[in-house]
Amino acid sequence: MSRRRTRLAILGTVLAATAGSAAVTGAPATAATGSAADAATQASVARLHIGEGDSTRSCTGALVDRQWVLTAAACFATDLSNPTQIAAGKPALKTTATIGRSSLTGTGGHVAEVVELVPSTGRDLVMARIATPTSGITPFTVGASSADEGDTLQAVGFGRTKTEWVPDAAHTASMKVGSVSGTELTVSGATANDALCKGDTGAPMLRDTEGGVELVGVATRSWQGGCLGVTETRTGAVATRTDDVADWIATTVKRSWALRMTVTDFNGDGKGDLLAVDAADEFLYLHPSDGKGGFGTRVKVSPGRWSGMRLLSTTDFTGDGKPDILGTHDNGSLYLYPGNGQGGVTGSSIVGTGWGNMRLLAAGDFNGDKKGDLMAVHTNGTLYFYAGKGKGFAPGVQAGTGWDGMRMVVGGEFTGDGRIDLYGVHENGSLNLYAGKGNGTFHGGVKTGSGWQNIRLVDSADFNADKKHDLVALHVNGNILAYPGKGNGSFGTPFVSPPPAN
Repeated sequence: MSRRRTRLAILGTVLAATAGSAAVTGAPATAATGSAADAATQASVARLHIGEGDSTRSCTGALVDRQWVLTAAACFATDLSNPTQIAAGKPALKTTATIGRSSLTGTGGHVAEVVELVPSTGRDLVMARIATPTSGITPFTVGASSADEGDTLQAVGFGRTKTEWVPDAAHTASMKVGSVSGTELTVSGATANDALCKGDTGAPMLRDTEGGVELVGVATRSWQGGCLGVTETRTGAVATRTDDVADWIATTVKRSWALRMTVTDFNGDGKGDLLAVDAADEFLYLHPSDGKGGFGTRVKVSPGRWSGMRLLSTTDFTGDGKPDILGTHDNGSLYLYPGNGQGGVTGSSIVGTGWGNMRLLAAGDFNGDKKGDLMAVHTNGTLYFYAGKGKGFAPGVQAGTGWDGMRMVVGGEFTGDGRIDLYGVHENGSLNLYAGKGNGTFHGGVKTGSGWQNIRLVDSADFNADKKHDLVALHVNGNILAYPGKGNGSFGTPFVSPPPAN
């Protein structure tokens, strides 16, 4: 058998084995030095590129949901003396995940930035959320029981092999389980040609069952015997168990139940409803407001899936008095879905192209002509105003610069002067009000809140029918937070609702 490889970054030192066992501590696992993984298995394995310049490192991970990768916490360590102690939230180093690509130098698959880390308590394990969900890639199933002593597992990773420093594809290694503890598996190469090498940290440890392949652990530390540039001969390694944290994985995945969200009175009852693209099936659902900060049983808005839709905004774009939906697609097209005033849409049309560089949208009648307009933030940080024409938009006019630090923007009449304003959530978590001038431009920003780092999505509507614009936000824990507006630019204590039961 050829030596298989899985990539795991070394973050520490390997201590000597004790009592004849292959006790391995400190050094993250490295690559499997053998044959390339089969296409089906490799499709669900992620290659993580962490940091830039001299700080660059690589790890491997397992796709366990369309928007979540499971890997070793040590991959993201900034303090190598405590490699598993990492902070929750955005990674300290820019991280890119490449998933479902048979060759790293090729095309296809899915490439996205890691935008959130959720570390496990007490073990070398972390869930990493990617900015955009995968499509057409089947995540690994997490096994419900532990691997047993004597089992042979398949490790798959992007680490070094016995002949390559930086392999272009994931490889595999057959690893035999030696012992099982409450949190870890001790394994060793099933043959002299099976090992984990540098860059395989986080590599999935897979078990074949009658029902298919399932994930039972991720590689964390290895002796790296047989890997290129290593004189060590031992092939022992350690993996963190995943079977007993299946509930934690499922709960973490639930945090991102909505891929996209917007809020408006979509069913015509005078209360702002929640519209969300469900992460599980990519259908758009209406969650009707109960007028008290909660939302009722969801209803599907349209028969088609909203796959590839990057941004959603709602207001009356057509001028018929009924809220409509506007979405930007991954292909750069701007789609308009006229609302029927009863919780549905009457079709769709493309009303713009070339919107691929717009990363944020906010809707509202910003110039007071009774037609829905758009404010858009370009990737270069420029804010543009697009005046609505009823069936499309006038060319963009620059309305501001320096908006590259904004994570979210939302339009609404927050100050009580009849003009549509903008609220922006900055990367540092501050909430900033930009009072509208009534012509598509705004006064300087005023900070009105902080601590919004954990808000994923936000939009505005009058959910409680008191004629004041409110904010509705999705927290990273999946909860829906409804902030009642006071009509003076500030908000009351939010009503908190759990994620909807689908």
